[in-house]
Amino acid sequence: MANTLPSHAQVVIIGGGIHGCSVAYHLAKAGWKDVVLLERKTLTSGTTWHAAGLVGQLQGSHSTTAFASYGVELLQEIEAETGQNPGFRQSGSISIAVNEERLAELKRKADFASLFGVEAHYMETAEIAERWPLMNAEGVLGGIHMPSDGSANPIDLTQALAKGARMHGASIRENIKVEEVLTAGGKVTGVRTDQGTITADVVVNCGGMWARELGRQNGVGVPLHACEHYYLVTEPIPDLPSDLPVLRSYCDGTYWKEDAGKLLFGFAHFHAKAWAKDGIPDSFEFDSLPFVEDDVMEVLELSMNRVPILQETGIRTFFNGPESYSHDGRFTLGEAPDLKGYYVLAGVNSTGIQSGPGAGKALADWIMAGHPPMDLAEMDPARIEDWQARDPYLQKRCPETLVLTYAMHWPGRQREAARNLRRTPFYHPMKARGAVYAEAQGWERPGWFAPDGVEPKYDYSFHRPSWFEHAQAEQIAAREGVAMIDYSMLGKLMVEGRDAETFLQRVCANDMAMPVGRVAYSLMLNERGGIESDVTVARHSEDSFMVMSSISHTRRDRDHLTRHIQPNEDVRLRDATSSYGVLSIAGPKARDLLSAVTDIDLSDAAFPFNSFQYFHIGHAPIFAQQLSYTGEHGWEIFITPDFAEHVFEVLMEAGEPLGLRLVGGEALNALRIEKGFLHWGHDMSYTEAPHQVGLGFTCKPNKAIPFIGRDAYLSRKAEGKGPFLCHIKLTETEPLLHHNEPVLRDGNVVGFVTSGAFAYAQDTSVGLCFVSTSEGRASLLSGEYSVMVEGRAIPAQLSLKPFLA
Repeated sequence: MANTLPSHAQVVIIGGGIHGCSVAYHLAKAGWKDVVLLERKTLTSGTTWHAAGLVGQLQGSHSTTAFASYGVELLQEIEAETGQNPGFRQSGSISIAVNEERLAELKRKADFASLFGVEAHYMETAEIAERWPLMNAEGVLGGIHMPSDGSANPIDLTQALAKGARMHGASIRENIKVEEVLTAGGKVTGVRTDQGTITADVVVNCGGMWARELGRQNGVGVPLHACEHYYLVTEPIPDLPSDLPVLRSYCDGTYWKEDAGKLLFGFAHFHAKAWAKDGIPDSFEFDSLPFVEDDVMEVLELSMNRVPILQETGIRTFFNGPESYSHDGRFTLGEAPDLKGYYVLAGVNSTGIQSGPGAGKALADWIMAGHPPMDLAEMDPARIEDWQARDPYLQKRCPETLVLTYAMHWPGRQREAARNLRRTPFYHPMKARGAVYAEAQGWERPGWFAPDGVEPKYDYSFHRPSWFEHAQAEQIAAREGVAMIDYSMLGKLMVEGRDAETFLQRVCANDMAMPVGRVAYSLMLNERGGIESDVTVARHSEDSFMVMSSISHTRRDRDHLTRHIQPNEDVRLRDATSSYGVLSIAGPKARDLLSAVTDIDLSDAAFPFNSFQYFHIGHAPIFAQQLSYTGEHGWEIFITPDFAEHVFEVLMEAGEPLGLRLVGGEALNALRIEKGFLHWGHDMSYTEAPHQVGLGFTCKPNKAIPFIGRDAYLSRKAEGKGPFLCHIKLTETEPLLHHNEPVLRDGNVVGFVTSGAFAYAQDTSVGLCFVSTSEGRASLLSGEYSVMVEGRAIPAQLSLKPFLA
């Protein structure tokens, strides 16, 4: 009788690994007692049990670092609460560099640590050798020491969370398989198991490597795939120091940690393989995979060179186990966009032990509050297109994530697997003219253009890559002549119907009651007054609008709009993204170029800013809107695919005497930062209010139809709290800003760079940055500013206005 399933639960959690137990623990501890966790076999029996247990506080983003920092706090406290020792040892970690670029990356990592108060300092080679005497120091240039890192026992930590969850009232049931998540009317209603049905208000998919298949049953995309991942454990090593820090040698593809008198060393593979392409065996429990020596031999040889004692020490354990990796190296955490009450936490890319406690708390907080507790946009399930959750794509892309774990984390690094999936109508003519492609949401987008005689290939650097000067020349064209940019991948969503205007007035902060032929930039806010998205809206007729989104947020914006259509509204959404190719022409000579290919009046009086018109270029019917993301005078020209190459050829021919230059995303990013144009997901998100980022002018609180979040917007504006988005540029010309560099005011960390690039017109690096102050925004103008770049505080100028007027 005791084992009978309850008929109802407030929350059902599927999966008894570190994540499921963390969600259960944090919900129950917060007072949600009616929580049931169901595990198909035994707790930890999927991936958790064989994790290496590394606990590193510094991760790749603000949110994941917050997760890891919280995880250390919990590891230090949970034994006192539950009596279960999680096996935490705070032995520290040392990451070493064997080339200058890796050293630059590690120094930038240490800079990033200062944003969170995590101690990380540069360590000379001699000191590293003293602290890690088994290491061969040949070729080591130095490293970064993080004293608060360490390791934990994955099973013991998970059991501690499970015990804590039970102590606070949650129910944890093993050997119960969830066969189906039940839904009705766009909401979850419960789960059907092999031992009965439980109705529920919330279902949480923490299924680990099973999460993808489980989500697919309900149309929920979980973009992960299990990959083979190896580690080895030596025989006991006499006199091995028990307090050895975790040692990471990224370039050797290996990490080492002391493990009960032995060394455990694991691999970030140079060649990875997806596992269980035909499905995970139903019997899988605490299983390992065949150990294939050829898969690790290259890394093993590097390991034995870096730690020579391995050459004379036997190996006790050769282990190969499956771990889940995502298509983009990011978690999937949050509520499914199309199914209310269905939450996902999965695909954490071999960081489950260090991130699990914090990620579980974040999801529990989201469930309880009904909205994210912090900026988790990078993990949002709504970022995923349907095709990105299919096995053929994931089996190509996810192993690359494993390979890149210890590879150089270059700014702008491009993936190589599963490329050339989405091509604009201008792909081939631009490629013929030297386009070097980057990828965004599957779209191939020119990053820069290689002149004749230059190899059209990306290389990377924290400093100046080989294509740096070519991207600078593209900036010059936009600022001084005329540039043409492929914008075809811009999201284009038609909002149509009798109630289209009323609907957009409600979801957009700007005034949508504009004449036909006008264009407006607008924010869409949430109920908390945060910026849910920014869009450009063009009115094509009385009952038809085009809502334009950035490339990576098209699906998210569509889902946001869909959720807010009321039952009796005549509003229809139609994705027209692929219906038009788009070319942007921008620069002082943009009007000259357009005048050469059309006979319409292009004067500001006849064709004002933020308006659009239909006309012809060559023989092609097009429409063009007068605006530009470069900060220069320009137009965005919309062409149906059948006429696209014709229009391209006409513009190229007419532009030749004007010095027309094709421009890619690298230059465009610098141009928009210099002008102070923001990018959602970098420079703002749903946690920031318009007044913080200088976009209050887009909000019209007095329009007849109140927009979503109006009252919260007004309240937050009146309160006037930061942090505030500002503009910053370095006084030295050599260092480059990329992202997340700490901003210092009078020597103290007060913020960070959200977007950075080298701006030709400023002859230095510029950035957008969030800066905190206990006073108003104007107070930020006092004090001496600098930016930390690779361990150096570079003097900088802060401005409340863009550097390009």
